[in-house]
Amino acid sequence: MARYIREVELNRPEDFVQYIMTDFLSRHGFRLVDFQGEQVYRAGGGLVEMPKFLSWGYWNGIFHVEAWTRNCWLPGVYGAENSMTGFMGCVPKSAYKKDIEELIGLLYQPLPVNQGMQPGAGMNAQVQPGAGMAGSPAGPWPYGQQPVLVRGTDTSRYATMAFVFALAGIVMAVIVPVGGVLLGAFGITYGVKGKLSSRKGLSTGGIVIGIIAIVMAVVVWILRFFLFLL
Repeated sequence: MARYIREVELNRPEDFVQYIMTDFLSRHGFRLVDFQGEQVYRAGGGLVEMPKFLSWGYWNGIFHVEAWTRNCWLPGVYGAENSMTGFMGCVPKSAYKKDIEELIGLLYQPLPVNQGMQPGAGMNAQVQPGAGMAGSPAGPWPYGQQPVLVRGTDTSRYATMAFVFALAGIVMAVIVPVGGVLLGAFGITYGVKGKLSSRKGLSTGGIVIGIIAIVMAVVVWILRFFLFLL
């Protein structure tokens, strides 16, 4: 196996860890699947974004997470597990590794103790207003009674990546149409991931420009094809 593995001692309430993980997985588009006999979370279909996999557990205060990627040769046909280092797929793998490191940071965030709540007690976690979040897709926690505001996952970095890829796609569409399609698709993919971040406008711009880049690339390719026939 070529998995990136982290195991840290948290000693945090289980409902807090569950909430942070639910928020993280939802915002990054992970779905629970049965992959080769193992229950794991998967994101990315392989056509544009490299398929990413994740498994995690929390026992006796110890948080364990494993993250890895695979190549997707055809729909449903995957290669071996990739190392999280190396040149192939270095950009998405580097971003994925950074996501995991930021997740660890969120799990270590200070928890407020108010209204008599004792550390380690059950809590009803909610995303902290003004922290760059657009609200949690998971909703309030059903465990405990005491509401506690916590920082959730922020995918604003992907909004920036979407905009940059989309702009590059506009330029590439005129030079190398295939490259324009690919970069435009990256812009759309990362734009969707950044829609729930604090940079929603930038993310939307990446999606719109990405679509324009793809359309331009297709038009340029068609024009070149007919000019070649002439």
